[in-house]
Order: sequence, then structure tokens, then C-alpha cells
Amino acid sequence: MNPGSCRFTRAAVAIFGQLQLRSRETTTPLLPVDLWAECERLHRLLSKAQQQRLSLAEQRLRAQLGKVMDRLNEQLATSRRSMDRDQPAQAVSTVHEILADLRSLQGEFDIVKVDMKRRTITVQTDTIELEGVVLGQFEIVLGWRHLGERAAYDVIAVDGSPAATSEDTTHPHVQSNSLCEGDGQAAIRNALSEGRLFDFFVLVRQILETYNSASAYVKLEDWHGSECPDCGRTMHDDDSSLCDLCSTTTCYECTTGCGSCDDRFCSDCIRSCPDCDNSTCSSCLTKCADCDDDFCKGCLDDELCSDCLARKEEEDDSERNPETTTNAAATAPIHSVQPVRVGEAAVPA
Repeated sequence: MNPGSCRFTRAAVAIFGQLQLRSRETTTPLLPVDLWAECERLHRLLSKAQQQRLSLAEQRLRAQLGKVMDRLNEQLATSRRSMDRDQPAQAVSTVHEILADLRSLQGEFDIVKVDMKRRTITVQTDTIELEGVVLGQFEIVLGWRHLGERAAYDVIAVDGSPAATSEDTTHPHVQSNSLCEGDGQAAIRNALSEGRLFDFFVLVRQILETYNSASAYVKLEDWHGSECPDCGRTMHDDDSSLCDLCSTTTCYECTTGCGSCDDRFCSDCIRSCPDCDNSTCSSCLTKCADCDDDFCKGCLDDELCSDCLARKEEEDDSERNPETTTNAAATAPIHSVQPVRVGEAAVPA
């Protein structure tokens, strides 16, 4: 017997023992005895309140009893579901059937490894490609000490290409080495609980070779995309734009064209002219020589914005026509006032 065949035999015996142990594990359902005792107590108090015609107490106790009875029903239903779930497992595969499965895996997968120390069986898939996206090879690692548990196996990318937006997503249906089983969940659980190892590994491979966009962690059309730093949306190369000033890549919707130079810029490098409100890049903005605010070149006249220009023209006009101010003061109406004596009010002349 070669070493590989010996490992297979030892693994088959160990797996059979684990399956037998799991099949004997049944849990006695918990009964809500505390809630039942509380129902009895409230029922006795309610009877006394009725006998003594204590209407307010009766109303309060009825409400309390109703709530406890609801909780009792919920707990009973939970215990019933638990009891049904913990029914003894179906007949498990024999040692010879498990050994035959292990040998059959060698004809189905190029790499099949048995690790007695870690109690794992590992198979490696061929390169998986879905809708033109090459995802690489995967290892399906089953830990037989965890048979019967939800986390009994891992799916590990060997040379894969994870999604651009999530390094933990190595397959549309694999995240953090955990497979989203979808419709195959029941079939996989049954295969594991019965020890049908060949069926288990083939089922997992079939899911890896199938794509369902509705249940994908990352959709294939977004696999090679990147995240827009402005809106967080996944963008493709044909939906992205490079800022002409800082070279930041954002989605096309998050870039804005400059009204002066027609180049496109990210939100950090584009501003609105405070005068005309047109989008203008920082390179095309010019400071007003007076107020020092930034404006597009079209809103500056003689290097001044409209407000500063109007103020300057008003000042220049006052300097050119000083007599206007003097004449205005001279022509203002003057009201003469009679001299004021002690104890008298001033009276116009």
C-alpha cells in the first residue's frame, strides 16, 4: 500500500468516526418551565382579583398574563423547531464508501491532499473564468472535525484576482474564504452530514463555475473597476476621467468642465465664479486687483470685479466733480430760529 492510499484509508476511518459521533448527538429540547410558572402565578392573582371585584387590578393582571402567554407560545415554538432540527441524522456512509469517494476525487481533480494532522481534505479546481473574467484556481478545504457545522470548509483563491473594490472578495460568491451557497445550500449540507465527500466537492465546484448576479458580493461587470473618491461608486475605465490639474481619477459624473478652458476637473480643483457662477478651474481664475477675490477672466474689467469697478468709478466721479458736493450742501434749505430766552422754546422765524 502506497503512502497516499494509506492516508486515504486513515482519513476514511477518522471521518466515519466523526460522522458516527455527530449522528448520536441529539439535544433534549428546553421547555419554558419558568414562563409556565409565571403564568400559573398570574392566573392565581387574577382569580383573586375577580373574586374581590378589583376591576383595575383585574385589567392589569389580564394584560400581564397575556404577554407572558405570548412569550410562552414563542418559546414553545422555538423549542419545537430545535427538536425537529436535532433529529438523528440519516444513515451515514460506510468507511468503504468514504474511501471510494476519496479515490474518486483523484480522477475529478488534479490535486487532492489529505492532511491527517490538521484533519483536512483539500482539492484544487482548474482555472475558473466567468463571462470573460479570469478568477483563477481555488482550493476547497474541508475540515472533517467540523462536519455538521456551518463553517466546515473554506474556499481559498490560489492565484486569483480579487475584486478591485474588495480584496476579500475573490469570486462573486466568495468573500473572506466563505462561499455563498445559494440554492445549493441544502444539497451541500446533506452531502456533508451523510459523508458523501465526492458529491460535496463537486457541488462546491459547480457553484464556483456558476454566476448569479443577484447574489454576487461584487458583480462581474464591476470586477476590474475602481471606487470613485468623490461618490464612492465603482467606475470602469470608460466611465472615468482624469483631472487635468491634480491627475485624480474620478467617475465622469463627478468631473466638471471649466467654462474658460474646456478641460475637466475633480471637485477639489473646480470652483464657481462668484460673479457669473460659471464653473472655472483654479488655473483660469484671476484675483481682483482690489478685493483680492478670485473671478473668471470674463468677469474682470481692468483687473477689477464689477463691485470694485463700480466703487472705483464712483470715487473717480467724486474727485472729478468736487463742486457737485459743495453745491448740494449750499442749496440745502436753512431754517432760521428766533433767539432763545430763558424759559422759552426755540421758535422758527
